[in-house]
Amino acid sequence: MESKIAELKKGKMEYTLRGEGAVILNLHGGHSNCQESFGYQPLLSAGCSILTPSRPGYGRTDVEAGRTAAETAVSLVELLDYLKIDEVYLIGVSAGGPTAIYLAANYPARVKKLVLESAASKAWLSRNDFDYRLGKVIFNPKLQQLTWFMLRKLANNFPNFLAKMFLPQFSKLSKKEVMTKMDSSDIKELVKMINRYASDNGFIYDLEHQTEKEVLQKIEVPTLIMHSKYDKSVSFEHAEYAAANIKGSEIYADDFWGHLIWIGSSSEKRNRKLLEFLD
Repeated sequence: MESKIAELKKGKMEYTLRGEGAVILNLHGGHSNCQESFGYQPLLSAGCSILTPSRPGYGRTDVEAGRTAAETAVSLVELLDYLKIDEVYLIGVSAGGPTAIYLAANYPARVKKLVLESAASKAWLSRNDFDYRLGKVIFNPKLQQLTWFMLRKLANNFPNFLAKMFLPQFSKLSKKEVMTKMDSSDIKELVKMINRYASDNGFIYDLEHQTEKEVLQKIEVPTLIMHSKYDKSVSFEHAEYAAANIKGSEIYADDFWGHLIWIGSSSEKRNRKLLEFLD
């Protein structure tokens, strides 16, 4: 989809706006951008519109628009003003969680309801973690293009092999259990994901984002936390931590297989639960 650029005080912000109706502001996860589409179709079919900015450092959005989640929240309010949007339903996905949390906590008049999907709600990785050190290397701005080029080659030429290798990285379940929850349409969605993703400069900043307990405790808007108990990328502890600190929030875990709750056999239940909450 063709994206647009908003000129903000601290730099450019790229965004897409799809559909008609009540606006959902979707803050994508790591490696993504304003072309994100996971879980969008049920929302669009229900008559919602979806505003998706490329978070700072991703796509054509300047890093200066927000080096931290708190700074990004300020720029997002400016984007809403620019688009003349008063209120949104807010979804924070994975590494987009901290920014969604800051936005809901500090600008409650702009947020009707908050949904955290597989979202980081506290310190994600420490500098001693293997995943942190690995991410710093393979998704470094200078190397990430090669990393994604290789993944795209594999996905486009050997999609089933890619799925068997890639999907278990997001789950604590065995490879066999993960694959029993997937069908050919899920593998096609995975291939699409690989083809649209890039780390750009954004992922390096995502690795450093943290959220203070006090920020979570400021949130007063209705909040739904959707997270898999088997999530290997962002552990279920993040969901429990958010629920313990956001008044009146609800966790919905169901039988999600892992981090990518938008694909797999339980995705339809995710769609229904989300629409019920937003209604």
